[in-house]
Amino acid sequence: MSLPTQIVQPGPVGPPIDTALTGLVDLAFDLPAGLPLDQALAKGLAAQNLSSGYVQITDLPLSALSYVIPARAPDAAHVAWYSDTRHASAPRITRAGITCGTHQGAPFFHCHALFHDGSARMGHLLPDTCIPSETGRATGFGYRDAAFIRVADPETGFELFKPRQTAPAPGDPRAMLLRIAPNIDLDAGIAMALQRAGWAGARVSGIGSTIGAHFADGRVMGSFATELLVLSGADPLEIALVGMDGQHMQGPLAPGKNPVLITAELLLRNLS
Repeated sequence: MSLPTQIVQPGPVGPPIDTALTGLVDLAFDLPAGLPLDQALAKGLAAQNLSSGYVQITDLPLSALSYVIPARAPDAAHVAWYSDTRHASAPRITRAGITCGTHQGAPFFHCHALFHDGSARMGHLLPDTCIPSETGRATGFGYRDAAFIRVADPETGFELFKPRQTAPAPGDPRAMLLRIAPNIDLDAGIAMALQRAGWAGARVSGIGSTIGAHFADGRVMGSFATELLVLSGADPLEIALVGMDGQHMQGPLAPGKNPVLITAELLLRNLS
């Protein structure tokens, strides 16, 4: 199956990557039953005096969940859009990855997740609608010296998380926040970031979107618009992603064959 190697965005091309260096704070906190995920995440970060981080959730039953998947754009202002909001009954999150940051000074969360509601599904969850039915646990990393801040992106026409240095970069940083721009291959964007930092390697976490996907075993996700979750940040990356028809696939990616569609917002932890 042939996929485009690039899709022209509506605005001017920006830098291929944006980065910020940071120390990390290990995070582990409860997600109380009955409290929407966005509120629970904001409280967990605030307890550590943090505004930004990346957390994962596994095996969490919910009483309610709403989500969207990729869709064709209704006009020329964007290359892709979101489906109508969908609702799941008595779902269970299998695995979720959440970029925690700010928008106009307030907490904001971007979540891609695998979940089950009688069928296995994947989507872009709306955290204010996700209500745990039992107490769960979030684990991950908070950022001491940098943050993901949601800002207008002229190239794509979306408001997107981008890394910003919020304090002087530490002399021996444990991590880097990375945003990869449209039409830049995931592996190439990560390699640029590693070269910039002078690191030999990194473990990768995060979420984003690609122009379909080519997997290492030869499978192809044919939907040009996807949303992805990094499952394992080894080399090659192992991801799960969902397309415009709701089909989701997962596995190790074929190196060098997966350009970003809208954005990839990633955490790189130094392995040097």
